[in-house]
Amino acid sequence: MYKAMIVATLFGAAALGMSAGACTAQTVIDGSAAHVPGAAEAMKKVAATLPHPQEARFRHLAARSVDGAAVVCGEVAESPARNAHFSQFGYVPGHDDPIVFANRPLPAVIPFGEVNGWINDSVHLEDLEEMGCAPKGSYHAYSEKLNTMMNQRKQYGVN
Repeated sequence: MYKAMIVATLFGAAALGMSAGACTAQTVIDGSAAHVPGAAEAMKKVAATLPHPQEARFRHLAARSVDGAAVVCGEVAESPARNAHFSQFGYVPGHDDPIVFANRPLPAVIPFGEVNGWINDSVHLEDLEEMGCAPKGSYHAYSEKLNTMMNQRKQYGVN
């Protein structure tokens, strides 16, 4: 009963735009966490991956079942700004590491030193697709665009 009261208080404060101290990392801007088992744990774990967890904002939370495992899917923004960029995430309750796909638009040119970061991020999209948190085929489409960019870039001034 106390847990329900705490959760209701947190969501009430978030709905009113009030801060609840360290609990602001669990602000859901669309109320979608209300009926998602494991949402509080997922939000806490995802927020912990961000540079400023207290500023995280969540939306579009949903529960999925994949191969008998419960999965919490949704989107997270690193900032409370109105035009904040939302990344996709998936989390299996009881596990330590959520999967977060930055969902950044591909730049015109990827600097050589950032190639591995972009490739690793695309693998996160593949994981989210397998978890049911991203539409089927989204990894393939993104990977094709990324590979096309990689094939067109110059490395050390040489094609």
